[in-house]
Amino acid sequence: MRKFRWIDLALLPFGLCVLFLLLLGKLVGLTYKQISVVFNLWAQGAVLALSGLAPFGVIVYKMLESFSMGCLLLCIVFAFYGMAYVYAFVKMLKHYHLPFNDAFDLCVRDLQWLAKKWHTSYQMVNLLIFVLFYLILLGLNFLICYYLFSL
Repeated sequence: MRKFRWIDLALLPFGLCVLFLLLLGKLVGLTYKQISVVFNLWAQGAVLALSGLAPFGVIVYKMLESFSMGCLLLCIVFAFYGMAYVYAFVKMLKHYHLPFNDAFDLCVRDLQWLAKKWHTSYQMVNLLIFVLFYLILLGLNFLICYYLFSL
């Protein structure tokens, strides 16, 4: 009997993610590789880039209500913060450029390289990046915006 490994727990959620992408692809008429690139790279990347810009938008809105040097400083800080997200998104788009098959295959190779480097499985790295890290960054940007609105 094979020994239990915690990494094996990644197989079920990874399989559910694959199933979701297969169904979504079927719904919009895209192959698995195409929907993976569109959803995981383009859509999630765009949402993260926009969420990274959101704190800047909130602080500009707050500055319009009442100007202060503190708001101006926060505005500058969050402008750079948002630009870092947009810069990362553009770099990612350039790295994983079309055609779809090439973008997908390159992403898989990169994830496999990370899995080897992190001593884990391809599925675990996939879940960490496209689910856990994504939700953490999105949640962080939401919390920053929430805090800025409460100032």
